[in-house]
Amino acid sequence: MFMKLSKYVLVALPIIELTLFIEVGSLMGSLSVILSIFITALLGYYLIKQKLRSIGLSVFNFGNFQDIYTEYTSNIYSIIAGVLLIIPGYLTDISGLIILLPFFKPRLTSFFDHKYGAKVKKNNVIEGNYRDDD
Repeated sequence: MFMKLSKYVLVALPIIELTLFIEVGSLMGSLSVILSIFITALLGYYLIKQKLRSIGLSVFNFGNFQDIYTEYTSNIYSIIAGVLLIIPGYLTDISGLIILLPFFKPRLTSFFDHKYGAKVKKNNVIEGNYRDDD
């Protein structure tokens, strides 16, 4: 099912994007379209660069595994949004901007957790005392 849908998306997405470029270009002008492509590509590049840097810095902070999970999922969605912003086209830009909305990320996380069964347990810490008898 997913493979058939992805074939249609791969064919339909460039056609939709080209149609949107033509329509928006006829309304705003070709210079505005080209400028919007460069601005969103730079925004996407900057977003990916910042999120990869924060992932690299957060590797050293192992406070709570649930916090690490939520931080990585948030960063992954931001990286996906950055890739969508780099891809030229208004439909992909709008999808990338929607993914960046703060109220959309928890819904997306719960959808993927439910669909793919990612079970992250809270409070899986065993407390106790350690004593070395040597």
